[in-house]
Amino acid sequence: MMNREKVGRRLDLVNSSAGSIISLAAWCALQASSADVIFAAIDERMRNASTSKETRCALLNVIHELLLTCAANGVPEAGKRSVLMAVSKTLPGMVQAVRGLAGADAEAFEQNLSKVVSWWSMLNIFPRAWIAQLGVKKEAEQPRDTTGGASMPVQLSYIANLMSRYNEMKEECLRVSHASPERAASLREEAIQQLTKIREVVHCKLDGGVSLVAWLDAERNALEGNLPSMTSSVVGQKEEDDVLGSFF
Repeated sequence: MMNREKVGRRLDLVNSSAGSIISLAAWCALQASSADVIFAAIDERMRNASTSKETRCALLNVIHELLLTCAANGVPEAGKRSVLMAVSKTLPGMVQAVRGLAGADAEAFEQNLSKVVSWWSMLNIFPRAWIAQLGVKKEAEQPRDTTGGASMPVQLSYIANLMSRYNEMKEECLRVSHASPERAASLREEAIQQLTKIREVVHCKLDGGVSLVAWLDAERNALEGNLPSMTSSVVGQKEEDDVLGSFF
């Protein structure tokens, strides 16, 4: 039976090292069905005045790592929903509480928060209205961070998942191109949007992705070159009231 004491013992093991962050996030992913208990313990630890700025930043990175694991389909659907609901309920109040306690240490936490929130916004994990509740200050120039607080394997797993979806769309588009031109046009537009999303992740967040970006550009150009002269049937994405709506 999961309880705060058990979670607390796990939290005691985390520090600023990538290994401890990944290890704790992996454990949280395995215990995703107990997300409410886990995040209640994290919330308590973050609000504690004796918690160091390094530990707060590490715990924020644990949350980020866990969310990207969910995004990469590393957590079953029920567990994924539990994690997202727990984060959505807990994090805004947690952030405000930390700001009230941090004092001179606030800058490190705010910089880390800005990095992970930029990922969440780009990947559309949470609605914009919820992101706004966090009150992240937009910098004139965001620092370029190749990890965004998450491990490279998790980031690459997310990209691999996006690539898999793109390939499925492309194959389906080719399969129905003769039987249903309108359906093919819709799928082609969706594939282009998927390529754009992949390109943003690779270009903005990963160094050394020049060849992959070039391939994505070539794929997009090929798709756009075959587009029929018709108005796109894809409607712009709507803001969902459900905090999970943009994720699933």
